[in-house]
Parts: sequence; structure tokens; C-alpha cells
Amino acid sequence: MKVDAVLFDMDGVLVDVSRSYRLAIKETAEFFTGQEVNFSEISAFKQKGGYNNDWKLTEDLVRSRGIEISSKDVIDKFQSYYLGNNFDGFLLNEQWLIKPDILEKISSNYKTGIVTGRPRTEAEFVLRRFSVQAHFNALVAMEDTPPERGKPAPDGIFKIMKELNINSAVYLGDTVDDIRAALSAKITPVGVLNDDSSIETKNKLYKSGASLIIDDVNRILEILK
Repeated sequence: MKVDAVLFDMDGVLVDVSRSYRLAIKETAEFFTGQEVNFSEISAFKQKGGYNNDWKLTEDLVRSRGIEISSKDVIDKFQSYYLGNNFDGFLLNEQWLIKPDILEKISSNYKTGIVTGRPRTEAEFVLRRFSVQAHFNALVAMEDTPPERGKPAPDGIFKIMKELNINSAVYLGDTVDDIRAALSAKITPVGVLNDDSSIETKNKLYKSGASLIIDDVNRILEILK
């Protein structure tokens, strides 16, 4: 692929969130339902599409068990797990996924950016924590698009393309919403599989329009020219 920029989703692509955001979903849902919630159930919700926002996913997961709950209650409990008292919660379990030398090569040869559904403070925290801010030219976070225009809407990708002044890009994502957003923005969508990704997930990414799928974000250089 010959492109001007390499754009990334953050969760599940640049950062392993299996023991942070995913665990916060599980713990929050179990708190309100009193029932066990499996990670496979959370993944299934993600791959349905329309669940770029983990708060919304958690709320609907609780409601799917026949329990009414307010959005505020879900968000407050979720954040108490994820952020903790002072950024000492589950977010400290996160691991950075892309190797330093790979990231260095990409940022040296392409414009780079992140389009994420994370709140900006949480996205910036992880970039500072792993000392990788300098490798990304732009960041579009939750607050940068209207609530109803998060992925799969292409607004975030359009915004970052305008900011970077680019016409072509590849966007790496791990959900059907990521793929659909890239297609709507008329850039190349590449699916990224995680350790918990199933054959069903891979098939859904392809059916959603992924141009190709890689099993490790560190293989990105293999498809760039």
C-alpha cells in the first residue's frame, strides 16, 4: 500500500486493554447484575458494531440481563474501576503493543495519528505513560466528535485527515466499527487481531470490508511501501 499516513485505533491495536477496559466492563456489569459476565460475551457485543463506547456497551450488557440502570450510574462505577482514585485503577494493567523500532520506522516515514473512542485525558495518559507521544502527529479522541458521530461514523477520521493535510491513509482497527469508519472515510481499513480474537471475529472484520487482516500490529511494515 502506498499511503500518506498510518492511522491507528488505540484500544486493542496499540494497547492491550484485556485487563483494563474489558475488565472494567466485566466488573461493572457483574456489580449491577450480580451475575457472571464472560469476556467472550463482551467481545460478541463489540463485534456487533455500534459499541465503540465501552460505557454504552456496559449499559446495554446490563440491560440485556433484564436490569434497568442509568447511564450515569454505569459511567461512575466503570470509571471507579478503570481510573481508580487517582489514575491508579485498571488502566495500570495496560501494555503497549507496538515495538519501539517498528513505531520509529513508521513515524519516520509517514504522518501518524490516532482516532480513538477514549476520553482525551485517558488517551493522553497512556501515551505519556509509555513515552510515545512524539511518534504521533495528531490525536482525535471521544470529545472531538459529537456523541452520536463516533465510530462507525467517519467524522473522527475526516477530522484527523484534515488536521494532517492528507488524502490517503491506512487505518488499523480491531472492530467492525473501525473498519466501517475507514470505509466511510474512503481510506484503507486493516483489521488487527488480538489474543482473544476468534475465527468469527476475523470473518466479521472481512465481511465489514477489511482490505486485509494482520495477526499482530507489528506486521504493519509488511504491507506498507
